[in-house]
Amino acid sequence: VVIIGGDGGTDDIGMGALSGMFERGHDITYICYNNEAYMNTGVQRSSATPVGASTMTTPIGAVSWGKERPTKNLPAIALAHDIPYVATASIAYPQDLERKVKQALSIAGPKYLEIHCPCPIGWGFDAARTVELAKLAVQSGLMPLYEARPGQPLKVRNINKVRPVAEYLRLQKRFRHLFAQTEEAAEHLAAIQSIADDNISRYGLVD
Repeated sequence: VVIIGGDGGTDDIGMGALSGMFERGHDITYICYNNEAYMNTGVQRSSATPVGASTMTTPIGAVSWGKERPTKNLPAIALAHDIPYVATASIAYPQDLERKVKQALSIAGPKYLEIHCPCPIGWGFDAARTVELAKLAVQSGLMPLYEARPGQPLKVRNINKVRPVAEYLRLQKRFRHLFAQTEEAAEHLAAIQSIADDNISRYGLVD
């Protein structure tokens, strides 16, 4: 059985059912299509929406600089269930994605695969730059790619050349407020850079 759900249906609405599936040991491959918001219903924030993103329910304004809460780390929650296989992937690296899907399907028991998928409409960028955006998310450290199996070391996709998060965020309309020439905007941008830096250190993304 293969199930495909969005980040809203996975991280928020369906999280209880997903946890139950993990706990019961069902032979199911669950794939989360993560485009970082509820895109089908008008771009409302989900718990997978990144810090600082402007959405319909976290609009920028006098009292808000976008979503203020950090993203929910659903792959880590899946790992905490001690299931046979957990992986993250990106549409920017199709061979890596294909390999991980095949690996998940070859394993008995519950598996979780999260695929990062930029959304031109919801994020506000030219669709021709979709793969470029997806690569920058990975190369900046904001989207670590890895796979994990119980009792084995974490296997990560290393970053050959780390890119600053500003290079990634600047291309998206939902983050344009971070590039205002103000001290507050600079502080918020630095806070997001620190998230990427922490990912690089935590997951060992650079040799």
